[in-house]
Order: sequence, then C-alpha cells, then structure tokens
Amino acid sequence: MSKRVLWLLAAALLLVSCSTNDGRSYIETKMTETLEIEIFPNTSKMFTYRLRWPEPPPGQMGGMSGGDRRGPPDGGVKVGRDTHDRLLVNTAYVVEHSGYCREGFFELDRSISRFHLWVRGECKDGATDADRQAFGSKQTLTSERWRNSSGTSL
Repeated sequence: MSKRVLWLLAAALLLVSCSTNDGRSYIETKMTETLEIEIFPNTSKMFTYRLRWPEPPPGQMGGMSGGDRRGPPDGGVKVGRDTHDRLLVNTAYVVEHSGYCREGFFELDRSISRFHLWVRGECKDGATDADRQAFGSKQTLTSERWRNSSGTSL
C-alpha cells in the first residue's frame, strides 16, 4: 500500500511541475494582461498589473459562449475568497519574469471585480541604470514581455 501512495504522490508532483501556467490564474481566459510601469527620479519603481476582460462592442450584450466554462456565463471571472491571493500570484510572476522587480514588491492598492482586476505596487529594489535603459521612465508592457522569459533581468 505504501508503494501505491508514493506512486500517486510522485505522479501528482510530476503533473504540478509540468504545469504551463506556473500556478497562475485567469490566463486561460479572454482577459488581457498588462503591466504599467513607471520609474521615478528617486529610483522608485512603481507598477500596476491589470487583468481586463474585453469590452463587448457597443450595443452587443453577452460575453462568453455557453460552451466556454472558464468563467461566469456573462464573461469575467468568478470572484471569491481566494481571488486576491490568485491575483497576487499572477502579479508576482509578471513583475519577476518581466525583469522589473528583482527583489519582490509591496502591494499598495488593489481592485477586484469580475471584469477588471488590478494591483498597484512598488518594487522593493530601486531602479538601476540598466533598468532605466531597459524600461525607460514609463510604459505599458504586454504579456509577450514575460511569457517567454526565463525570469532573468533584461
């Protein structure tokens, strides 16, 4: 019996380690991810990470088709007790893999709704000359910047 338990545990660990989204939530939906960054003269690095559901064209109601079960039927995400934690996991992944925050971040503010989730934060590390060259003073990064990244600084 103990070999069976070890085998199941090993299989579960393998499945978790082979995950393609690194434990992140909402990326399998139609929501778009952005990271708005701003580096200040005092070397502070601020950001706003956003997940936003696409707005329907004017005059058109609805959202997802009935066959898509990754979110509520009218679009957006199901907001629950763990939504904040899931949003922070996404935020930590993005600021690290984009190379923007090397030493983590402080959460300053947040907003969570079905159609728009965001976290405003400040990196624990200050901006270097390399950061200023890589990111400029202010810009909006899209998911292409961090999806294929190895997590190293740019």
